[in-house]
Amino acid sequence: MVYFATVNIKRSILPSGRIGIAVSGGADSVALAFLLTKGGTKKNAAKRFVILHVDHGLRRESAEEYTFVKALAKRLKIPFRGTHAKVERKKGESLEMAARRVRLAFFAKCMKTLKLDAVATGHHMDDVAETFLMKIKRMSLSGIKETSEVNGIKFVRPLLGCRDSELKEYLLKYNEEWREDASNADVSIERNKVRHEVIPFLERTLDRNLVRHLATICERLAAEK
Repeated sequence: MVYFATVNIKRSILPSGRIGIAVSGGADSVALAFLLTKGGTKKNAAKRFVILHVDHGLRRESAEEYTFVKALAKRLKIPFRGTHAKVERKKGESLEMAARRVRLAFFAKCMKTLKLDAVATGHHMDDVAETFLMKIKRMSLSGIKETSEVNGIKFVRPLLGCRDSELKEYLLKYNEEWREDASNADVSIERNKVRHEVIPFLERTLDRNLVRHLATICERLAAEK
């Protein structure tokens, strides 16, 4: 089966060299893997891309997700590099911060050993809007950028022009599966509360195109800096 990009993926921000694709198993990162490799049919995809996955070991289903992502890489005919990490919090760290630190360390190692030019992530337009709203209370007007560098790791985010729903529709069109993190439904977590309660409320009462408009604001703010 040949997979064509039916969503707004921005390939122009991708470097010409080798790229790691960070795949958690969620719909956004799975869609990114299919879009970049055209479902395993893209010529030289095995030389250009490698799927990266971190099993943080924090949920019962994480081991199954590792297996799922590894099998996905095999289907797409591209290399896989994964790790079963042990997340331990340092003083003053939240569990989320500790997991991010472990993840970044893995990506940094892969950048060096696999000679990667960048790591592509599945962040999309909804992530941009959520991040913007969360930063307002911190008096910071910024969103997620198309490209950034953290600890020497260059990140590229070619899906910022896509809605989460578009990516899921894309996968469903080709009868593809993904994995849902059950913790994403926990509204005691700030981002989940914004995603499941705040944004839907604002879309109903204020602006049905809120997410797209917030993404545009973030683009303009980034251009002004």
